[in-house]
Amino acid sequence: MAEKPMDAEDGLIVGFGYKPQFKRVLGLFGDFSLGYSYMSPLAGFYALFAYALTTAGPAYFWTIPAILFGQILVALVFAEAASQYPIAGGVYQWARHLVGPCWGFLTAFMYLLALLATNAGLAYGGAPYLAALFGFEATPVANAAGAIGMIVVAALINFAGTKVLAKGVEAGVWAGLIGLAFAGIYLLLFGRVQPVGVLFDNFGAGAGNYISALFAASLIGIWIIFGFEACGDLSEEVQEASRKVPRAMMLTMWAGGASTLIIALGMTLAVPDMVGAVSGNVANPAAAVLLANFGPVGAKLGIIIIIVIIVSAAAAIMASTSRLLFSMARDRLIFGHAILSKIDERRGLPNGAILTATVVPCLIILIGIFSSDAITQVISFATAGIYTSFHMVTGGALYARLKGWKPAGSFTLGGWGMLVNVLALAFGIVMTVNLVWPRSPDAPWSFNYINLLSVLLIFVLGLAQLGNVKRAGVGAR
Repeated sequence: MAEKPMDAEDGLIVGFGYKPQFKRVLGLFGDFSLGYSYMSPLAGFYALFAYALTTAGPAYFWTIPAILFGQILVALVFAEAASQYPIAGGVYQWARHLVGPCWGFLTAFMYLLALLATNAGLAYGGAPYLAALFGFEATPVANAAGAIGMIVVAALINFAGTKVLAKGVEAGVWAGLIGLAFAGIYLLLFGRVQPVGVLFDNFGAGAGNYISALFAASLIGIWIIFGFEACGDLSEEVQEASRKVPRAMMLTMWAGGASTLIIALGMTLAVPDMVGAVSGNVANPAAAVLLANFGPVGAKLGIIIIIVIIVSAAAAIMASTSRLLFSMARDRLIFGHAILSKIDERRGLPNGAILTATVVPCLIILIGIFSSDAITQVISFATAGIYTSFHMVTGGALYARLKGWKPAGSFTLGGWGMLVNVLALAFGIVMTVNLVWPRSPDAPWSFNYINLLSVLLIFVLGLAQLGNVKRAGVGAR
């Protein structure tokens, strides 16, 4: 029997020195679903709404379009890299090809640890919703059990195969759109109790230094509006990846960004007691909005939607983590690379990498049983680590442009590339500083500087591992 001819995308993989091992089963919508589910605008907003209101009042809203604009610039740079280098592992491969193997490894090391912490934090933060749904007390043990349960469900979705994974993350998209219809559009049309003018009022929040308060409140957008990079993590499983992955990234940004804006607008204008919400007397203004507009049954349905979104997001993050582990292991850069780079040929899955992406977040979650402060500090590193790795890519892209790189994929920015790249990197530097900035003068210094110290420590640990990169000889690929 004649051997099946290799398609153009697999030909690119061979050209990069790799053997095509995955099955290309994801289309544009499936790849977009990975990014949108990872971003999970409704779940993120529900968790962070109280923080934004108490920090800067309802005028926090204007930080979201600013963050969205900056992240669109970053996504455009990523889309160029993903189009030219449609290889599993996303940011690792982009940084590696743009700058070199050592820079690629440092980027991947930072991103890997941040992803593991992110999934643990997502599940642990979602566990109290299970307690609220089923009516039990959200103790540390109960939260840990609920979080591990969600991680296990996400793992089962991943182990079932890429097609099932696609359906699992698509469920998160549909749940998110249902949430958008009610928590955004319905509230704007029928639930509004506040005048539009409240969006220009702080209700006394951030008195004394309101610019600083707005930067702090902008963390709501920073913590929500990312995940688009997941579209490139499974590039070797996407049909026509060099063309569809950039489109999926940008679709994630437009759909996810619009969802975040509409939900933020609808929820803010529907807050029954704005003074109480800003002062903190209303502990959970998002729950108050849902209860006031949809009653107890509607509020319960809202919690079910959020749980579906969280499990779907956990599945998407686990998929990204496992493909990053696989990609690094394929280049022999991490311990256990022989197992982590092995593909189940029948199902086309990196089973060892998926198992690792399951076990490590569960171990992080178990820390919460013994110390809620410790798990909070571990999880607090996650977003700072992700943004740091992001801008190691945008910085690497700018370096490559200055050295003469001209993007050669199907998606390019043409003459706008340099300007977009510079602005994306500048945005990233400002937002990363914003993430690690100390904001609790009365707290111990370790609490204020945990994000910065975590990023620096992981960078130093990565530098210590660079010998593996040189011994592996990945630069020869």
